Amino acid sequence: MSITSPPSALPDRSQDRILAAVLDDVRNTLRMGWIDNALRTLTAEPTFFAAAWAATRPNVTRTFAAGADRLQQESVEAARTVVVPSDLSEWVRRELSGFDRERLVRTAQALHHSSAKVYLVVQAWAVLSRRQDLPGTGKEEPPAKRGVPSWQEGMSNGGRAISEEAEALIDDMTVALGLSATPQALASAAIWPHYLELLAGDLRATDPEVWRHAVLGLRRSTSEILNKLPHPMALQWDVLERKGVTEERRAAIADHLTAATAAMPANAIIAATMWCSLGEPELPTEF
Repeated sequence: MSITSPPSALPDRSQDRILAAVLDDVRNTLRMGWIDNALRTLTAEPTFFAAAWAATRPNVTRTFAAGADRLQQESVEAARTVVVPSDLSEWVRRELSGFDRERLVRTAQALHHSSAKVYLVVQAWAVLSRRQDLPGTGKEEPPAKRGVPSWQEGMSNGGRAISEEAEALIDDMTVALGLSATPQALASAAIWPHYLELLAGDLRATDPEVWRHAVLGLRRSTSEILNKLPHPMALQWDVLERKGVTEERRAAIADHLTAATAAMPANAIIAATMWCSLGEPELPTEF
């Protein structure tokens, strides 16, 4: 589903500046060169976006980083044993120019190392959007490392045209995976349509029951990790309502986040599959 600004909303430059600062903080705190579409869509609801991030940011700590590492490793295991991707390293070297090859590899690295963190944030926001809270353990922890790695400079999740064929394939794969929101990893891979076709072939070959089991495992792990974060997370809905987040708009936000959360396990596995298919390239030393 999509979220749009209220028809009566007027441009607010001060709010735009605040939102830009929040987006920049999200990127630096989560160490991502771009904002995942599951989160970016919510910028149409800047009041909710800023409040949800303010509730989340203190929990990007050592436990959060360790939890993201755990999800990342589980995603890799699922990619290796459930998808069993083809080794496309030689195909990439043969078929893509140096620039495109490097960009694909960096995109796969960035997706693989951000998807778990995005998953945790999206799941937390889905809980908050349903007027529920996350308790927190009460333990004090140092914040996780911040800053977008230099090797991700200039990367974004848009800016290049996607062919109609690639868009159709993305839609087909989203439906085949039983999702109502497109995983960011599929959308990012569409910049290289022939690579996307090979990736889709491997995904289609998976056993549905084994795939379902892997997805459920990631969902369980995510819930466990969120319940071990140090600080309680809650939103002041009376304040948000006074700022224009009506019950109708809250329900729309919750619907969007429900669909986005359902896509997150698939996104993490697809990102790990891309990374594995390219020979599991090591991150640059500065991460």
